[in-house]
Amino acid sequence: MSLRRCFAAAGLVLAMAVLLGAIQSLSAWMTRAQLQQDAAHTLETLRRGQPLWRWQLRQPADLIAGRAFGSARVTQDGDQLRITSLDGSPYDLGLPLAQPIDLAHWPLLHLHIESSAPGQLGLIWQANNQSTCLNADAAKLSTGVQNLTIDLRQWHPDGACSSPGVTQLLRLRPQLPAGSWLRLGMAELRAATAPSIPDAHDVGSSFTLANDPAEAQAQIAAWGKNSHPPAVPWVRLPSEAPAETLLALRDRLRPLWPAALILPASATLSESVRQPLPAWIGWACCGGYLLLLGLFALRKSITIKRSPSGKPWLDLVLILAAPLWLIAGLQWGLHLSVPGVIAFAAALVYALHSEWRQRPWSWQWLGRRGSDWLWPLALLPVAAGLCLVFGHHWVWPGLRHVLTYLAWACLQQWLMLVVVQRRLQQMRLAPMAQMLVIASLFALLHTPNGALMQLCLLAELWWAWCFLRSRCLLPIALAHASCALLVESGLTGSLVRSLEISARFFL
Repeated sequence: MSLRRCFAAAGLVLAMAVLLGAIQSLSAWMTRAQLQQDAAHTLETLRRGQPLWRWQLRQPADLIAGRAFGSARVTQDGDQLRITSLDGSPYDLGLPLAQPIDLAHWPLLHLHIESSAPGQLGLIWQANNQSTCLNADAAKLSTGVQNLTIDLRQWHPDGACSSPGVTQLLRLRPQLPAGSWLRLGMAELRAATAPSIPDAHDVGSSFTLANDPAEAQAQIAAWGKNSHPPAVPWVRLPSEAPAETLLALRDRLRPLWPAALILPASATLSESVRQPLPAWIGWACCGGYLLLLGLFALRKSITIKRSPSGKPWLDLVLILAAPLWLIAGLQWGLHLSVPGVIAFAAALVYALHSEWRQRPWSWQWLGRRGSDWLWPLALLPVAAGLCLVFGHHWVWPGLRHVLTYLAWACLQQWLMLVVVQRRLQQMRLAPMAQMLVIASLFALLHTPNGALMQLCLLAELWWAWCFLRSRCLLPIALAHASCALLVESGLTGSLVRSLEISARFFL
């Protein structure tokens, strides 16, 4: 028996090593593909002469904070924004920036704007670690519709402000009489002359980063001292670097060259950019998925009780298809995919309906013994130790965030340890195999965040063992939430890039 246990333990360690390596490879592969797609999109946009930075302003959420900074009211007016001045004082409209913008090579700010009264338009910009610069009278506003173009090269800054270059903040500052309104539908940055697109093989405009991260950082620092930076350089990243290193280097390069074509060293750009699928395909998939769930739920409702299990593997595929489509399918970016969210909610409802029919349950919420709580919480010192060794000072996330995350952890652990585990048990998998499958699925639900996926794999393996031992859910959910909040408070930005998942990981 002891020899069998030794072989089982060795097999578990080997399986975990393979899974950890596979997770890192999957994360790096998805990140390289995303960088390649981003560079291809930038290149195609430049070749077509279209603006790299454009803001469609249709609803208040399209502005920073979803409102005006000052005494003004923002409302939706058709496919544009209407901003009404309340007392005649200046107010700010923040344009959201997902990354730095290059005002030196794209200095023409074009606005489609309509004013109910004459006024003036100011501009505010701020570069990294520099003071905020204001031009209070960048353009005159006249009554009626205007296609306004502001040439930022004519901006004569004073004081500590330099000419506009790479910036991380851009705001409009209108001033109109009290009660007057402004309608704003579109803003974009244009180049005065079409920027030249260099050849990737041109040594003068192509840069390759070293494989060593420290040497690569030194190269970036040296390039940053260039007084005349190119508009569109090619930059090659180390091809074998993990996802976190690739994105960290990309984020160091963007403040230097916002329009850079950043690619892994082994990647090539295709002539055509992969276009997103039409919206109707997502809705059609969602509709078909909902129909399948409805049919299977109806079938379960009329199934005789002596054969309630049916085909557990098919049930498992049905339940997990929507969460994996939403997260691993990169449907969660700046905005959630509505069909993906509907499918995810439907999967949870279907799972809840299936579990409700299995009463009395073979599990419980609360632990009966102290060990039912202590074993899951044993990972707390491990998480705290990682934060102390690799992390930074603690940042309190706020009570509301803590309670929200606890509810989210309860939902995740219920899905993994109750819904998934019962079906794996019906498939007659050994307990160790159940633990490995549960941990792997839990990691996949955090795709493509490689470091986070690896931590989730190890943690869920332990919590799956705790659940099989005690059949208590709340202690594990509490341990999950506590460890995640510790990592978020003290480890993100160092060992773990962030807790973001799906397409949000690439932002």
